[in-house]
Amino acid sequence: MKEELKVFYRIFTTTKDAIEKFMSMLDPVIQNATDDHERLYYHHIFEEEEQRLSRLVELIPLISKFEKEKSEKDFAPTNNEFNRLLQELNLEKFGLHNFVEHLDLALFRFTDEERSTMLNQLREVSYQDYQQVKGMLNEINSRFDTNYVDPHAHHDEHHDHLDRSGTEPVAATPVIVPAKMKKGFTVGSLR
Repeated sequence: MKEELKVFYRIFTTTKDAIEKFMSMLDPVIQNATDDHERLYYHHIFEEEEQRLSRLVELIPLISKFEKEKSEKDFAPTNNEFNRLLQELNLEKFGLHNFVEHLDLALFRFTDEERSTMLNQLREVSYQDYQQVKGMLNEINSRFDTNYVDPHAHHDEHHDHLDRSGTEPVAATPVIVPAKMKKGFTVGSLR
């Protein structure tokens, strides 16, 4: 688990820097918006990323704490602090997914070379990080729960736009949810 924590630390510190760059780009757009729609649209995205930034400011030291101080026995489902870490990591996986989509939305509007180059670079790294985090968390969660089903898997269904690698999309493996697990509350289910 310690090696995985090093990867999470790298990914989320990179994400934090990317969010800060993105927000710095959006701030003058919001301040100089030509109409209320444009101002509200980008302000909404800005606020979502601002919330993520505040969560990352708490998550990164938590990852670091586990990486440096904890022994392998502390990586157990009975450890409340470890459970909190897993919850935060799962939430930020979804946050990475949204960040990629926010970058995609911005790419529709900011077509000048300087901003589109920056956005494309941020997007490419963020998409790869999202894929890595998703895979790592699926593997970690399945270690502790053999019936684990990713509650956010449906967010990737029919989202071929997230993958810009140029390769043919791979058909998604359907997730079969046992009847006893279909009902319940997840972070995204309270709409």
